[in-house]
Amino acid sequence: MAKQAYSWTANGAKDINKNIWILIILALSFPCHALDAKVKKELDNELASIAKEFAIPALALTIIASGKRVYAEGFGFQDEENSVPVTNTTRFRIASISKLFTAQAIMQLAQQNKLSLDDNISQYLPETIETKFTIRQLLTHSSGLQDKIMPVANDSKRSTHDYLKLVIASSDQRGPALQFNYSDTGFNLLGAIVSRISGLPFEDYVKLNIFDPANMSDSGYWDGKRGVAADVAPTYKGANIDYDQQRPHDVAFFASEGAVSNVDDLGKWAISTLGFQQDILDKDSYIQMVQPSIKTAWGNIYMGLGWQVYRDGERLVARHPGSIRGYKSLIVTYPDSMNAFVLLTNAKQTPRFKIEKKITARLREAGVWQ
Repeated sequence: MAKQAYSWTANGAKDINKNIWILIILALSFPCHALDAKVKKELDNELASIAKEFAIPALALTIIASGKRVYAEGFGFQDEENSVPVTNTTRFRIASISKLFTAQAIMQLAQQNKLSLDDNISQYLPETIETKFTIRQLLTHSSGLQDKIMPVANDSKRSTHDYLKLVIASSDQRGPALQFNYSDTGFNLLGAIVSRISGLPFEDYVKLNIFDPANMSDSGYWDGKRGVAADVAPTYKGANIDYDQQRPHDVAFFASEGAVSNVDDLGKWAISTLGFQQDILDKDSYIQMVQPSIKTAWGNIYMGLGWQVYRDGERLVARHPGSIRGYKSLIVTYPDSMNAFVLLTNAKQTPRFKIEKKITARLREAGVWQ
């Protein structure tokens, strides 16, 4: 497997050596290339122990090495009363990992010359006519928009149009900020742009243009009554969170946090992204998305276009965590070596980054990851 070559420059410039990458043609099947039995047992034991220690009822993990899936397991029960185990196809709310699909959708429209990243959003959302936010600012969380309007259950009958009006009315930003401020609101506006340009509901656009090409047959969006629902309930300290305390399913928030998926599908998508799958995006768009643009408040991490990116020694890392009430998730990718890690859980107290560090160290010790 040839490796991708990325450069790292603070202004987002890119340089890819075209002589050392090859295009991966993905088959519809998704075979799992087995780990060494000893390494697999060690991972199984480690994850089972973590799930028990932190009272995580349902945990699922997939690992990609050199562009191939080498591990995909579930731990715990999606229905303990009926002894239904968690598997690699158990669906979770994936929270802010959803933003990566929104970013890819925007890049698709840019690639088709239906928008420019430096366009003012009011060009596509007339409700925002007084603002000067650009699409690029929303992608990099540098618009200054704050999350003042929260999701509501869909039986409230609040439309996306109503949501947009509330956002603009509550915003005190009328010009470029160019400073990092993580914003679900900004990605909800991006989702509205995707819908306005395409003429499709946001969830339908993503299914047709990202989920279907990546063969993500079990993924989708749930509005509380229709769509693709999670198989596991949100929990805190091992107990289910009462329904009226759960994060509402709001269609206006699909673009920032609404996707439902499993580690099997997310593994397929990670492979398609690391391998520059051409019927989703061209290679230059993939590369552009993981270039550092805006410095975050999180140490050495920068915002790319949707992705959070940083250097681990000589390794480029592109990641995105997800967190909503009772669910924690994390995707970490290494574009140069085509390695990836996807974790989904239904527990508020999941130590995502601790798990990632432990698993990463074990994979490197075993030679599975370089």
